[in-house]
Amino acid sequence: MKANPILKKELVLGARTIRFPIALMFYSGFLSLVALFTLSSVSNTYTYAYRGIDFDALTIIFLILAYLQMGIICIIIPVLTAGSIAGERERQTLDIMLTAPVRPFSIVMGKLLASLSQVFLFVISSLPAMSIAFLYGGIQWQYLMVFMAGIMSIAFFSGAIGIWCSSVYRKTIISVIMTMVIEVVFFVGTLAAVVLIYYLKMQQVMSTSGIFRVSKIDMGWYPLILLLNPAIGFVDVIMSSWSGIGAVESLLGPSFIGNIKVASGLKELLPYWPLMSLAVTLLMGFFFVRLASRRIDAVRRKEKHIRKKIRK
Repeated sequence: MKANPILKKELVLGARTIRFPIALMFYSGFLSLVALFTLSSVSNTYTYAYRGIDFDALTIIFLILAYLQMGIICIIIPVLTAGSIAGERERQTLDIMLTAPVRPFSIVMGKLLASLSQVFLFVISSLPAMSIAFLYGGIQWQYLMVFMAGIMSIAFFSGAIGIWCSSVYRKTIISVIMTMVIEVVFFVGTLAAVVLIYYLKMQQVMSTSGIFRVSKIDMGWYPLILLLNPAIGFVDVIMSSWSGIGAVESLLGPSFIGNIKVASGLKELLPYWPLMSLAVTLLMGFFFVRLASRRIDAVRRKEKHIRKKIRK
């Protein structure tokens, strides 16, 4: 199997800088401090109040660190990927890269995998801090792999958006901003859309049944919009490992709001929500990778056309 030259170049260049080891040190140190602070707070609270330590309560360390890493990585990924192509333009090295006998898809995947390799090292460095929750016996070890799969799928999705924005916009700062805007649309906009649909349907029911006789609000298949939100799928996996009940199943079930009715087929799919969310996230990521590849291919063809005119 032939190695990707773009990936090899990016890994070599990244290994020569001191910035990444320093960032890795601060990242793991920050997570360790958060884990130790949470451990100390929970231990002191239960020791003073109940004259003992509730070891199950210490598993909240896993919950806090998982959500904290998701937020940090969603900020780190645009910085790592949004300047991958735009930075080549600013350094005036894009033309040289495009003259290499490498397909546009290989260029995009090389840039993306180089960024994901750094994110993977960030996640690996957090394992000692997260292992505190596993050592106390509240979290099963197989959920560690589930956590890593979930966080890397989000990193892949956000990185693919960053690569596409980098191929569209010429300035790195604009690419970073647009990447974060698109992330907000997927992470917040989809949830806001479902909440808005729920509100409109509730207003419709209240106008016909009255305020004090609100029947179940039929959401039908609209909650499937949440599959476009990778963060919801990640939270669902973490909540399933922490409490045994997924976030989506709890949200749409009778135990949370109590007046939501969904399609019968959707109710049967709720236990498989994490797998469906993972599949949709990967598909959306590959969609943005494909868009970036086409954009780079169009730039390459334009550069070839300009060079032919100059030669003539």
